[in-house]
Amino acid sequence: MSTQSQHPAAVPRAAADPAQEVLRLTSLVEARGAELSSLQQELRDFKTRYAATVGSRLAELAELERAIKEAEARTLGVEHGEADEDEDARADARPPRAVKSSLKNLFWSVAKLFHPDHAADESEARRRHAIMAEASRAYRDGDVESLGALLDDAELRLYCATPRPTEDGAEIDLAARVVSLKEELLTVEFGIKRVRQDRLYRLKLEADRAAASGRDTLAEEAARLERKLAKTRNRLAHLS
Repeated sequence: MSTQSQHPAAVPRAAADPAQEVLRLTSLVEARGAELSSLQQELRDFKTRYAATVGSRLAELAELERAIKEAEARTLGVEHGEADEDEDARADARPPRAVKSSLKNLFWSVAKLFHPDHAADESEARRRHAIMAEASRAYRDGDVESLGALLDDAELRLYCATPRPTEDGAEIDLAARVVSLKEELLTVEFGIKRVRQDRLYRLKLEADRAAASGRDTLAEEAARLERKLAKTRNRLAHLS
């Protein structure tokens, strides 16, 4: 006679021992925290290299282009301030869903969902503060993509609304520690997610992949900018 084995999913799972759960979560928080620190350091190192290799050249190029604009305005007999007004007028004629307007709308939509004033307790308020700090950074940097990601991330809404259990008995201290560790782990996971979504971190990953095949993409970009800078300097010299 054949017998049917019970599906593993149908077997009730025993409740985790609070002491063992504390040990498990502590180990996990330490491991993920170390990973977050490593990712943050990698991003800081790449940002430093990017600023020195590419950022300084981009800044110089922007300054040269501004000087060219002023020189062209003088050549045409137009005051630079008037030229700026003309540009502002063109900007005002842009469609209503311009980038600046979109940024503001996205930021306020995120704030409506995640503002700390909506928190049920201090723990939730801290989680909401972390999200709003990222939203403020994205708004300041003009990062529409990150604001949109915050708004569309259903996991973040759960992250903010994680309920605190109400328990009685001798295990209340351990249970509270489990809750605290879970909240700490959520914060660390949120930090890891934000680093991996950072535009420069994604650029770093692309640079790492290129480096594996012997290419230095930042050096290549710097060389491209140097060629553009040389042309821009010559153009400004002819206008001066």
